Order: sequence, then structure tokens, then C-alpha cells
Amino acid sequence: MTTNGMNDRLHIGVVYYPEQWPESRWAEDAKLMQEAGITTVRLAEFAWHRFEPEEGRYELSWLERALDVLSARGIKAILCTPTPTYPAWLHRKYPDIHQIKSNGQIKEFGQRQDACKNHPGYREHALAITEVVTKRFGNHPAVVAWQTDNELGCHGTARCYCPHCEREFQGWLSRRFGGDIARLNEAWGTAFWSQQYNDFSEISPPRDTADRAGSSGQNPGLSLDFFRFSSDVQVAFNRELARVIRANAPQRIVTHNLMGDFTDINYFDLARDLDVVSWDNYPFFQPQSSHLPPAPLSHDRMRGLKGANVWVMEQAAGPGGWDRFFPTPEPGRIRLWALQAVARGADFVSFFRWRSARFGTEQYWHGILPHHGVPGPRYEEVRQLAGEVARLSPRLAGSRVASKVALLYDFDSLWGLEIQPHSAPGIVYHAVVGAYASALAQLGVAVDVISSDRDFAPYKLLIVPALYVVGDSLLRKIREFVHAGGRIVIGARSAVKDPENAVREEELPAGLTDVTGCAVADYDSFSTLPGDPVQVVADDGAAYPAVHLAELLRPAKEAETLLSYRGRYYSGQAAGVRNRCGRGTSYYLGTFLQEKGLAAFLRIPLVEAQIAILDGLAPAIEVCARERDGVAFRFYINHDRDRATVPLLKGGRELLSGKEVQGDIELEGLQVAVVEER
Repeated sequence: MTTNGMNDRLHIGVVYYPEQWPESRWAEDAKLMQEAGITTVRLAEFAWHRFEPEEGRYELSWLERALDVLSARGIKAILCTPTPTYPAWLHRKYPDIHQIKSNGQIKEFGQRQDACKNHPGYREHALAITEVVTKRFGNHPAVVAWQTDNELGCHGTARCYCPHCEREFQGWLSRRFGGDIARLNEAWGTAFWSQQYNDFSEISPPRDTADRAGSSGQNPGLSLDFFRFSSDVQVAFNRELARVIRANAPQRIVTHNLMGDFTDINYFDLARDLDVVSWDNYPFFQPQSSHLPPAPLSHDRMRGLKGANVWVMEQAAGPGGWDRFFPTPEPGRIRLWALQAVARGADFVSFFRWRSARFGTEQYWHGILPHHGVPGPRYEEVRQLAGEVARLSPRLAGSRVASKVALLYDFDSLWGLEIQPHSAPGIVYHAVVGAYASALAQLGVAVDVISSDRDFAPYKLLIVPALYVVGDSLLRKIREFVHAGGRIVIGARSAVKDPENAVREEELPAGLTDVTGCAVADYDSFSTLPGDPVQVVADDGAAYPAVHLAELLRPAKEAETLLSYRGRYYSGQAAGVRNRCGRGTSYYLGTFLQEKGLAAFLRIPLVEAQIAILDGLAPAIEVCARERDGVAFRFYINHDRDRATVPLLKGGRELLSGKEVQGDIELEGLQVAVVEER
């Protein structure tokens, strides 16, 4: 595999669908792209029927001509396997190719990803069309990379409940439990409600029951294993596509466009088969009225999947939507979002899409060009961005986001809380982790989002939110990290379940009470009592609202109480505890806090770990940095419309203006400064 120049500089790109426009327009599009500073386009992810209009009859020359037009303007291409949208003739050949929901409803032809990945006919044809396309274009000089499929699992398609999936699930379980049904019965506790199985063939996916949908009301062990199985199916399909690509395009990068907030697939597993992680960034899904920075978790999580810089394969180019659409980003904001992505580790930002579609479901998912194809304000904004990125590239190429703080992200815990969300509004694990990431960003602290198999030793501080489902080996790893001198923050509802989603027998947090210096005496889900709120109070008297539930902590004699509860029957009891353990220190938080409260709590371990923080950072200001060879390139981003005065962490040369800056810097609304620190 070679980088084909993709990693030698920063790139701005677009998603382009030449098959959806007259061929006479292609040359004009390529010219406009070149003039805007576009270096790379993504092509053909939804073109299966155009490639294979009838079974076994292939038409590939149109893409050859499109590549010629683009490459004549110096534009490179990322090609895709056209597997996410199967053609109508394949649907007619296999009437059972579709997925089935947990309630038995068929997912009819006409969307994306609606074919069952376990259907043998779909799998055979998907790999066959991938073989044909990659053989033809695998070594094409204009092609720098290949994308497997498109947004695997999107629109609720990661989990299928059809007969094909039922049979595959039974085989997956048999392998997991060594063919021993007694082991499964013991692990899942199937004596409850007479759920014992005599054979793996008796097990069904967690379909809807009497008054519950999907996993709700089903055995938690069954549900968690089905979620794991469903993730494995998508991972295996991606691996097969990557294998075909590498066989026919061995010198090209393999990627996939993941979705920042998507949680149905274990992305750590999926990323192992990729050379570069790509993802799709649509900040307009978040509320825009406050003009706060888009949440950093998606950027940090995508970068953490391989511990490396990423590509943004789809970046918002305008208002998105299908039958309804989001507000139009005000002038300057799509540029700002793209620069935020660069600041947080993106080396390539590609806008979706080039031109707004005249036909189909996504007519109102607006592109850089409007429907009429005449360049307007968004085109000029992208041209400005591309020029700025070209100026930044000589200094930023090869740099990366570096951090001494790690945030553990655990899919078993995520799925465990999805199955049993605890409180009235529901504890959403991804949102819990996101609150920690946002709280750290408010303090100007970069974070690496990591999996449990990463080495903890390089980090000064490890943060473990809601490690709900955990095995003994990870508990040992955490204890060893702290005993060796590490600092760790552990959040509420940690070490509750074992890997089979059964509640552990020890006091909570099970297996960690010696580390945390406290045990959970009881807990209270107060979320159904809006008239009886609960707060946590710090030593300085500052109070912050608690959400979801409260664990009533019983600190050990040597532990220190950092936070106490105010409200309900446990006012004055410990809510946050610090404990020295071996050569290290733990900080246990027995409830869930919003970002402001989390920032106040996290400030304590950050200061004690000697990690630099920015006090008093305005809510609309985002500060983050990339580093190379010991030099920091710090981005100061003003997400508000109003002008702001921002204190610099360190002076240096501002790369966009070329000016030397010290002390404070004035940032106009929606503006960015990039300081090469001296």
C-alpha cells in the first residue's frame, strides 16, 4: 500500500456523482473543481446498476471517461465498492434478500443497506461486482484509494432478524460457547422464566415480545450477544470487501466512511481492516442556536480508532435533509467546521456533495453547487477554505493531535446500557462519554479516545466513564495501571456486569473497591422525580445538577470526599471520592454530571497530573493543537458571530496571516487563527 501523495499534504475534496448528470456537464464540473482548489473526488458508491444493468453484463467505460475528465484537471479519485444499494433485478431474483426488523416487518427495496449481509445471494453478488470493478480500476493512475461500501449499518440496518441471520446467530453462539449449550444456559442465567435451551437451534434473535420491542424485556445475555454478533457480521463483510480490493489494488489505500455518533458496530473492530479511518461529519445535526463548538467526541473517537489522523469523507456543504431539511449554515460556518476537523486531526476534508441532486431521496441534501449548477456563495467559501488549507499544508502535513489524557470507550458497556438504560430519560453511553469529551474541550485539553486493548501507560490520566460491562482481565489492567502510578477517573455504574451481562456478586464497583477507596452502599434513580432534584456540592460550595441516578458511596477511612450530595434522603453523603492506591490515584464519581459540573470535577485530576488547562475559556471558543517534531500548531476557533478576545497559550507566528502574535488575539466572528508556537 502506498499513500499516493494523500499523506504528503492536506487535501480538500468533494463527493461527485457523474452518473447522475449529463456527460456533457462533466468537463465543466472538473474545471470548477480545479478552480476551487479541489484535489480529490469520491465516486461510484451507489452505481451498482450503472456498472451491472443486467446480471453478468458490465458497463464500466463511463467511469473510465469520468476519470479521464477529472485527471485532465489534476484531480485524483477515491473509488468505492458499489455494494450499499443493490439493483432491482437482484431484488427480483432473491425475493428474501431484504432485511427484517425485530417486529417481523420487511425492509423493502428502495433505501440503502437494506439487503441482509447474511443472505448468500447478496453476499455472492456483492463480492462479484467488487471483483469486477476493482480489477478494472484497481491500478488506475487517477485512483488513490478505495472506500468499502458506504456507511455500513446506517438507517438501522446493522441488526437484521431474518431467518438467515437466525441461523448464522445460532452458529456464532455455538462457536462462542464451544458447542456446549449448558455453558450458554449458565452464562445467560436461563433458569429465569424457564428460558433454558436444549440446543443452539432453539435460540432466536431478540425479536419483539408480548409488550416490548426488540431487546427490551429479553434476556440481557441474549441481547448483548446478538448485538455483538450483528456487529461482527458487518465487520466480516467489510473485511471481505477489503480483501478483494487489496488483491486487485495492492498499492492503494483502503478506507470506509464511518459515522461519528453511530454505535451499532464496534468501530474498533471495523477499523482494524482499514488503512485510514474516514468518517462523515454533519454538525448541523447538533443544535446551532447557541453557536457553541460542535461536540468534539466524534472527531476524537474517529482519530482514536487507529490512533492516527483521519479523513473526513463527507463534510456538510449546506443544509441537509430528505423530506425536511436543516437550517442553512450561515456564511463562514461550513469553512469553520472544516477547519475544526483539520484542527482535530483530519488530513483530508471532502464535502458532500458537489451539486445538489435534482432527483431522488436526497434532493434537499444540498451540495456546494445549487440545483442549477451555477457557483454561488458556498462555492466561494470552499474556494477560500482550499486556499487556506494549501497555505497551512507545508507546516501541518505530518503533524498529529497529541494528548496525555485517554478516554476509554467500551462497546459492551454501550450496548449493555442500551439494553437496560436505567433512568427515565435513559442513560445513553455515547452521550455520557461525549459529556466528558466536551468538558475536557472546555478546558482546552485534547483527549485520545481508546479501546481497552490499548496501552494505558503513555497517559498521565485515564478516564473511564460508566464501564458497565467488564471482564476480569480489564479489571486487572486497571488495577495495575493505578498501582504503577497512574491516575484514573472512574464514572458511575462501572463494574456492574460481567461479560455475559450478568450482575456481578461483589460490592460495586465490583473488583475495584480497593482502587476507588469506596463502595456503593445503594443507588437511587431520581429521574422520575422532577420536583425533587439532586445536586453535588464541591468543597468551595459550588453546586452542580446531577442527572439520571445517584450512587450512595461509602468511602474507606483513608479516602477523601470531593463531592457531596444535596437533595433527597442522602444529602451530605459522598458523591465523589479521591483515593491513593499504590503509587497512583483514583477519582470516583458516583453520579452523572453535565459538562460544567464535569469540567469542575475533572479540573482536580488534571491539575494533579500537571496537564495544562485553559481557565475561563469562553463557551464559543475552541482551542486544540496538532504537533510535529516538538512544535505545536494551536488552533483558536471562534464559533460565535461576535468578535472575541482570546488569550494565547503561547505566542508565535499566525500561519493564515503570517503575523507574529503574543498575549491576546482578536478573533472576528466565525474566524480561526493557527499559531505555530515558538
